[in-house]
Amino acid sequence: MSKDWKQQSVFIAGLGSIGLRHLRALQALDVKNISAFDPVPASVTKALDIYPQLQIRSSYEEGLAAGPDGVFILTPPKMHIPMILQALDSGCNVFCEKPLSDTLDGTVELSHKLSCISNKLCIGLCFRYHRGIQRAKALLESGAVGRIVSIRSLMGEHFPSVRPDYKTLFSARYSGAFDLMHDLDLAIWFADQPISQIYSVYGSYSDIGIKAPDVAEILIGFADRCTATVHLDFFQRPRRRQIELICTEGCILVDFSTWDQCTLSTYRTNNEAWETETFTTDRDDMFREEDQAFLESIAGNSHTQVYGMEDAMLSLNALHQIQNR
Repeated sequence: MSKDWKQQSVFIAGLGSIGLRHLRALQALDVKNISAFDPVPASVTKALDIYPQLQIRSSYEEGLAAGPDGVFILTPPKMHIPMILQALDSGCNVFCEKPLSDTLDGTVELSHKLSCISNKLCIGLCFRYHRGIQRAKALLESGAVGRIVSIRSLMGEHFPSVRPDYKTLFSARYSGAFDLMHDLDLAIWFADQPISQIYSVYGSYSDIGIKAPDVAEILIGFADRCTATVHLDFFQRPRRRQIELICTEGCILVDFSTWDQCTLSTYRTNNEAWETETFTTDRDDMFREEDQAFLESIAGNSHTQVYGMEDAMLSLNALHQIQNR
């Protein structure tokens, strides 16, 4: 008999800010058997403050050797694929934070390995678990506003305010605003069809002083009469996160600029009126949802919704096209 999902043993690799967030989520889900490794002593100390019973491993290899049911890889993107392959070779199921990688290197090898084994790989596309986004997706799929024609997505926040140590982070040196790839992923997810063309203008244009792009404007053409524009930036104030779904029989507007509330407005041409729904949310809600989905999936629940390599490759391939034109 397989274990209950709460009884799955979990090994966390990486205890930075995202690692601590997943640790809090797992603690809130009442998962008991958690171990972790991070080479930075200060990160380990912070984790133990959150979860004193956390088992600390001396290396990644030691953590894998203990035979956890699930490994959470929460490290910089360039480390993801080598660590995933190592975990799969050890017989573990893997949850990897987004993005799958910062390049396409190793993706063919990883895809081949996954086709030969039964172990699961789930990618942390957490906003697909956001209540407001899920409601918008359900409305779109119901046909309530007709066929989607245009997607307009905007995400911007002031990086120095969010992370005062921002200049020390890999995002400031490499990915920059493209680290906000959830909004690109959501545009592709809502369109639900292949990309036929993609263009972008991006660079370090503001005054926050990072080498990586602090703004990106992305234009996407999809295969069947649908377009998307995605704006990403690391300097605007106030923080804004908004998605507009413009359809043949109405519109859906989602404003989730704050973590504690989401407003969804729907206009249906047959009603000729706006309907507004407000959701009270918490930032950790979607992390708990995706972590539970992963644990349920490796416990054998075939009905839980998880997102794997195929989903992660949609935005990764798009970013590769943008950055290698």
